[in-house]
Amino acid sequence: MENHKEKLRIYVEEQKERKLPEVRERYIDVSLESDLIVDIVGPRRAGKTYLMFLTMKKLISNGVSRDNIIYVNFESRKLLPLTSEYLNDMIEIIYEDEKLDKGKVYLFLDEVQRVEQWERYVRSIYDEFKGRIKIFVSGSTSKLTESDLSSLLTGRHLTSYVLPLSLGEALNFKVIDWKGTHTEQRRVKIEKVLSEYLHSGGFPEVVLSGRDEILETLFMDIINRDISQKVRKREIIEDIAYFLCSQATRQVSFSKLSGLLGSRGIKVSVPTLERYFFLMKNAFLFFDNKIFSYKVKEQLQYPRKIYCIDNGFINFFGFKFSRDAGRILENTVAINLLRQSLPDSKKKLFYYKSKQGYEVDFVVQNGTKVEQLIQVCYNVEGVETKDREIRGLIHGSKELKCDNLLVITGGYEGDDEISWFGTTRRIVFTPLWKWLLA
Repeated sequence: MENHKEKLRIYVEEQKERKLPEVRERYIDVSLESDLIVDIVGPRRAGKTYLMFLTMKKLISNGVSRDNIIYVNFESRKLLPLTSEYLNDMIEIIYEDEKLDKGKVYLFLDEVQRVEQWERYVRSIYDEFKGRIKIFVSGSTSKLTESDLSSLLTGRHLTSYVLPLSLGEALNFKVIDWKGTHTEQRRVKIEKVLSEYLHSGGFPEVVLSGRDEILETLFMDIINRDISQKVRKREIIEDIAYFLCSQATRQVSFSKLSGLLGSRGIKVSVPTLERYFFLMKNAFLFFDNKIFSYKVKEQLQYPRKIYCIDNGFINFFGFKFSRDAGRILENTVAINLLRQSLPDSKKKLFYYKSKQGYEVDFVVQNGTKVEQLIQVCYNVEGVETKDREIRGLIHGSKELKCDNLLVITGGYEGDDEISWFGTTRRIVFTPLWKWLLA
């Protein structure tokens, strides 16, 4: 045990002496004022560790001593073999170094899910040292949610979600000034980055390097480390993930998916496919929207719309932007709406489809109220296309009693009063780039 503690002490000292890496600002709220545990979750390599470094820098700039900031990455080879005793050893080191005498201690535990029973230790530390030790934990979402986090830490934690970069963050990473008046020169720069963003996605490594080939490594990293280890048929999980990329933005049922996979020689039962998709959703590789209905039974009966967490994966493994611009735009909107809704438990996302066949891409529900209806259409210049999108919005507006109607476009901008079905509604048309930066 003493050997473990000494190993941990050396590691902690080494981390303290290391210069914190350069980090770029993210638009992610990490609570520093509250005493609650902060759990930082999201897909692998989306920036969770760097968000911890950014938080550490903010603490130092606020006057916190570097001695009272402890960072431990449980994926470090220097700490192998891992033992749950490390978390007890940590408290002993804090006592021995008299850190609490110098003020509040900030404890950052990266990839904490690798330590068995970490939740019990973290809860114990929180309960015993509330207000004196502030705890931050991070890990891949699938492993954190499979733990006893929700039950053991109920009422004791706040969650910060880290997704691939938003467009605003991607512009910041490329050091492009996009705020203020959108001059012609500024808009050209924004649209250039937007084009790259729609094609290659928002994973920080890809945005900074411009190398699309990294996407395959990122994709396989999520599959191999967060999904494959939990399934018996490892050999087909990769094929299913590739196939789901090609189905992004489509309405699909698991029985239909099972049939489509079967036609490609991938035999998987509906219950197994449901479980595989649940694992992929937990790892933040894919997510889905159900049909809007006040009846839960109807939500479960109808197909769901599947989306991918990053456009780069779709373009690399699914379909090409040049051929499916509308679907890429819709997937981009879905990711941004997910980003907005995750921190807000009252906000939920659906799609709408009437018995007459009228559709709306996104229904944004806040509590019991439908807050906004959104259509996504790359090119609304064509009369037939524009009419189809508008009919769906106005029909949905009447049925769901919502007058906040938006069409997100590839470039068209306008604000029209439009009459249909014996009613008149105001519809706003906004280019994607402007909506993403709003």
